[in-house]
Amino acid sequence: MSRQRYIALVGALERERQMIQTTGHPLDPEKMLPVADVLLLVTDDEPGAMLFRYTAHGDFGGDTWHATAGDAREQAESEYGDALGAWTDVPDDVADPHDFAIRYAAERLDERGW
Repeated sequence: MSRQRYIALVGALERERQMIQTTGHPLDPEKMLPVADVLLLVTDDEPGAMLFRYTAHGDFGGDTWHATAGDAREQAESEYGDALGAWTDVPDDVADPHDFAIRYAAERLDERGW
């Protein structure tokens, strides 16, 4: 399997959060992670896919492992519904896809004046 990296922007949620992620275990409502502005989906030679969530300000919004990239996309659709934007390839020459995702989201928010 070759490396695959995709990002998708997340717009305003029109419904209650479907999944709440917190830091640490057990889940502590006092330590809720922020709602994501951008998602990063990564696969490589290891089995499975990782779905990372970030705000446009660089705050970590959680991550989840999935058996396939398709499963990760389904999870994202379940979590964000119509707020989930189209998936876009991360360019091959990008060394740090996490930083790229955050900068991409921040630039798009600046364009919208948020």
